[in-house]
Amino acid sequence: MRIIRLDGVVVAGAEGIGLDDPLARSGDGLVETMRARQGQIAHRAAHLARLAASINALGMVGVPDLATIETELDAALGALAAAHAKVRLVVSTRSKLWVEVESIGPLPEQPGTATAITIPGGWSPGRRIAEHKTSSRAHWNWAERQALSAGADVALVTDAQGRLGESTKASVFVVDGDRLFTAPVDGLLPGIGRQVTMELHPGVVEHAAWAETWQAADEVFLVSAVRGITAVTAIDGRLVGDGSVGPLTAHVAASYRARVATETAPGVCGRT
Repeated sequence: MRIIRLDGVVVAGAEGIGLDDPLARSGDGLVETMRARQGQIAHRAAHLARLAASINALGMVGVPDLATIETELDAALGALAAAHAKVRLVVSTRSKLWVEVESIGPLPEQPGTATAITIPGGWSPGRRIAEHKTSSRAHWNWAERQALSAGADVALVTDAQGRLGESTKASVFVVDGDRLFTAPVDGLLPGIGRQVTMELHPGVVEHAAWAETWQAADEVFLVSAVRGITAVTAIDGRLVGDGSVGPLTAHVAASYRARVATETAPGVCGRT
């Protein structure tokens, strides 16, 4: 089941977005995708803080104010009686406010798995617009089609030197012995799942792994605020480790799942 509210009204779809709206005409909008349990959004304050930072950094005038956004989030969540939900929030400079809430399953007890391909040059360090979650996804959709045509589940982008950046919908972590790496936010999205993982595991090193490191990594995993932790079992046809979920990936997944449960417990308020 899915509930969509557009500018405060429940609608059947996004038919209320005019062709002259920046969101439809040029993809000039911002998106936040969140996980909720029993009507409570995990990492809610962090998501809305990232949204506010992007609005300010991109000079987006006319975006709905935070109080209105908070009210609409609560209204949409209240209209869907679901134990677990995916919440999609979209805003544009035409004061457009689109909140979509859809029933999903809980975070799995064990991490999911995925195979991946790399997109060489898909990451451009210094490209600041890529550090904001805009509604323009042409680049990512193309990368996902490349993965699909190659028989893989996800695409990972590397820079011109082969350093590993992120995936199309998640941040990437590399396990090399007792070291845990993730690329710095430099032309990459500051993922909320990434932020939470680094809070839970303060030993993470912000360093973009070179090809010789991630190709020989013990473990590689993805972190998404909605999907949680996913183990990457093969990259470009080569097994990661022994091709199974590694011990550190399983540990991170358990701590991440516990954090989500704590933040979405009954009576917890995540409003900013």
